[in-house]
Amino acid sequence: MSLSLIEDWPFPVFQIDEGRILFANQAAQEWTGDSVNRMRGRALTDMIRTEPALDQQLAKSAAAATVLTNRACTATLPNGTTLTCHVTIYPVEGGTQGVSFWMAGLRPREGELGAPIVSGMGRLIAHELKNPLAGIKGAAQLLRDDVQSSEGRALLDLIGSEIDRIRRLADRMETLGDRDPDQMGPVNIHTVLRQARTVVQSAEPRLVFTERYDPSLPNVRGDSDTLMQAVLNLIRNAQDALRETAAPEIELATRFRAGVTARSREGRRARHLPIQITVSDNGSGVSDDLQDHIFQPFVTTKRDGQGLGLALVSKVAKAHGGLVEVRSRPGRTSFSVLLPDPTGDVS
Repeated sequence: MSLSLIEDWPFPVFQIDEGRILFANQAAQEWTGDSVNRMRGRALTDMIRTEPALDQQLAKSAAAATVLTNRACTATLPNGTTLTCHVTIYPVEGGTQGVSFWMAGLRPREGELGAPIVSGMGRLIAHELKNPLAGIKGAAQLLRDDVQSSEGRALLDLIGSEIDRIRRLADRMETLGDRDPDQMGPVNIHTVLRQARTVVQSAEPRLVFTERYDPSLPNVRGDSDTLMQAVLNLIRNAQDALRETAAPEIELATRFRAGVTARSREGRRARHLPIQITVSDNGSGVSDDLQDHIFQPFVTTKRDGQGLGLALVSKVAKAHGGLVEVRSRPGRTSFSVLLPDPTGDVS
């Protein structure tokens, strides 16, 4: 956890070690009415009482080394004030834990919350991914010798190529959030979309896809592995939204879209974003209040979800100079990634 990055977050955030406070950002100090020096070494559960009980949730998150979010919890502060908030507990480097409290109506400024948490979680996920990859690829190679059909061999080749991609992605996720992708080059977005569809449909053949592509679109300048992961996250998000839909369908589309610009990080220039990649589904939709927060880390409607998939999509889009947006109504939800045209100008 980068303490300098979270100091100015508008949400109260604590870093704890075995239940005792190591660090509290400015919002946490204002929330509790105490300084970080006075809080350091004290048990967080002595200062803030929650329902469900915070000590039990801390132990559960630590035992599984995973992110845990409790929604609409009650939190009683040292001055007796009781609030309703979301409590998120997540592993931090060095075996410590981060605890953040999100109150209704309070939102982070653009870019403040996503990058450092996605960076830290990226390192954790990368570490967990790397160990089993070599064994999986070795098993696939051994199976290939026993598979005679061309279809079976094609699937094993797909497994091998996906393992190689995941290994490269794991290497880059260790720095995702610290810096932008450094493997930029020409990327055919239609190749990325078709490959993502193949990966998902190989695991769930009954899933119905439709494709509407604009063949005139140029290649984008980007990192193919992280773009692939962003598209996969959007497709799997749509897949999850269709679990209870009678006739599920996912649409993949590209088009040229005029009139969308985004400021550079320095804020001095506007870049046009005409290349649009859209993943749509015919599920029940995303509620209006959730749409405002859906790209923030740990925001999810899934029972077992971590709430990092769409946060990663947003980070990848920004790293490519673009943005991601959502439009939803019952029966039609679309997530769109808008990217710069490398041949276009910047105003």
